[in-house]
Amino acid sequence: MRMFGHPKDGTQASGSSIEIESVVIQVDEPFLVALRDFAQYALDDMRRLGPKYDHVHFQDKCKVWKESWPDIILIRKQDDSSGECA
Repeated sequence: MRMFGHPKDGTQASGSSIEIESVVIQVDEPFLVALRDFAQYALDDMRRLGPKYDHVHFQDKCKVWKESWPDIILIRKQDDSSGECA
C-alpha cells in the first residue's frame, strides 16, 4: 500500500500528490463509524467492479459527512511502480 496527500490549502495541480509515510487523523466515534462504513462500501464496490474499479471519495459516499473531516480517496493499486497517484 502507498499513501498520497494534498496540501490543506486546496491547491491540487496535476501531479501535486506527494507520497507520505504516515497518517494521523484526530477521531471521535461518529467519524470511526462513518470510516468503517466507507471502507466496507469501497470493498464491496471493488469486488463488484473488479478491474473497472478506479476510486471512491469518502465525502461523496458518507451520509453524515462533516466539513471538518478529511476527504479520504481510495484508489485501485496500480500494477506498475511509477508511483503516480490517479
